[in-house]
Amino acid sequence: MDDSDNGQTAKVSNTLNDNKTADKSVVCDDTDKYPAWFLERLQEFRSEGHLVDVTLCAEGREIPCHRLVMSGCSDYFHAMFNGAHSESKKDKIEIGGLSADTLQLLVDYAYTSKVCITSDNVQPLYEAANMLQVGPVEVVCEDFLQDHLRPETCLETWALAEKLSNTHLSAMARGFALKHFKEVCTTEEFLELPAEFLKTYISEGDLHAKKEERVLEAVLLWVRHDLEERQTHLKELLECVRFLHVDQDYLKNIMETDKVLAEVSGIKELIKDQTVQARSCQRFQGEILIFGGFKDKEREDKIKKNYKMYRLDIHGKLVESTRLPQPRLNFRGSAACVVNNDVIVTGGEKYPSQAWRYSRSSRNSWTKLGSMRKRRYGHGMAVLQGKVYVVGGVSVGNSHSHVKVTEMYNELTDSWDKVAPLLQAVSSFGIATCCDKIYVFGGDILNSFREQTDVQCYNPALNAWTFATPLPESLSSINACTVNSKIYLIGGLTLAHVLCYDPQEDCYSEMANSIAPWEHSSATVCGSEIYITGGMYDDDEGCCNGSSKVQCYNVNSDTMIRVQDLPVPLWGHISVTIPKL
Repeated sequence: MDDSDNGQTAKVSNTLNDNKTADKSVVCDDTDKYPAWFLERLQEFRSEGHLVDVTLCAEGREIPCHRLVMSGCSDYFHAMFNGAHSESKKDKIEIGGLSADTLQLLVDYAYTSKVCITSDNVQPLYEAANMLQVGPVEVVCEDFLQDHLRPETCLETWALAEKLSNTHLSAMARGFALKHFKEVCTTEEFLELPAEFLKTYISEGDLHAKKEERVLEAVLLWVRHDLEERQTHLKELLECVRFLHVDQDYLKNIMETDKVLAEVSGIKELIKDQTVQARSCQRFQGEILIFGGFKDKEREDKIKKNYKMYRLDIHGKLVESTRLPQPRLNFRGSAACVVNNDVIVTGGEKYPSQAWRYSRSSRNSWTKLGSMRKRRYGHGMAVLQGKVYVVGGVSVGNSHSHVKVTEMYNELTDSWDKVAPLLQAVSSFGIATCCDKIYVFGGDILNSFREQTDVQCYNPALNAWTFATPLPESLSSINACTVNSKIYLIGGLTLAHVLCYDPQEDCYSEMANSIAPWEHSSATVCGSEIYITGGMYDDDEGCCNGSSKVQCYNVNSDTMIRVQDLPVPLWGHISVTIPKL
């Protein structure tokens, strides 16, 4: 059969010995074209009915196909047709639990390796691919659902993921739904929730309801959507509302004007009994401050500095932007921490010995504090037992060298006192306080700026540093954040996931992966969530660019989601969380 007969062009490779023509080998290698050609032939066989040996049926539609093809594509059909089941001998097989259109899509995929996934078909297709064990389609559907999480889709995705026991997708959808409670409550999907699912939703401790009144209103809205049917569920739903945090004047007024609420059996006792509160106290009454760092390049040879401070709400939305104090501070290489609701900023390349205090309560004022003993940048700051510490960094002087010096701020004298120095001079490290100690993770050492794995721990009771278990890999320019007596390491060039350190067990665990570049990003804690802002990444042309993306990591569910972008791309900046006024 020549090439025109079999529809393919063979690549011929001749191997000849030097000056010898007796031995000749020919290799037919068509790996780049053969799969597509073979699939086309199978599709032709199906269209012609050639060697077709089974018909799959759903909703009255009959779909002829080949047992061999379906077995190769689906573990479900592989098990069905292996001879142990009665279906292996049947000519027609009814496939229950899915629509004819969905079955047709999966059969077509088996013959073409292609399927078009849309918002309209992704959920039934995902469920069918899961049932029929068509792995590649299942994976793509999961990615599609995750990438298209919206207020109007997250609840259905959450419920579907729970049904299919997909813990990762369930956690992602759950996290999105909790964070966007306000928007979710306005959707038709919210009004159609089953009572038990709604109860689960509003009982979550991480529900982002700015006021508990909104939770009560959401419950009443859901009940009134089908009052006759749903009124019987009202009391059990009200048990999930924290009436302790509902404004008493608001509550008195709604009890007087809302007959549906007032007529609930035992409502007054329920309001008074605070032991039934399903969630902890509100944990989202803070704001995020972001300042300093760099924007994208102004031109090829000049990096544009950021001289503004951005104030974001807990949803990542911009509340206000203001200029940093004069002289035009950029805080490049500076460090910051929050103590007594004020922000303390120290050092940096331009003003390496200076310290500043920012106070929201004093009309957003900036006050200069006493100078540090050591001029430094690339250092770290931590608050331990109400005391502000400055640790490590690079000294600024005739020679830029790493330093071990640790200083503690004395509020009474407005000065800095030396305490025990680091065991290893380090800069660009992660720093956090946990279990009444300060932990310093990795960083750059010596003048080589070589990344290290050492972890140093400061005990104020002994005024001494010790080494803890080293990091599993060398890390630098990372962020360390403490939540619930554990420290979470984020960012850097090589770290692709959140790394959790347990000080009590002195061990590490790999957590959720990042979903956006986070080298030279900043991270700050808001309740049980960590907001990772900005960062640097290389574009297709190899140029460095700042990122405006904001990732939110929830430590309780071990999920990472995207929230609203920053007003501008930033990297090398500082972020802190302060109480909301």
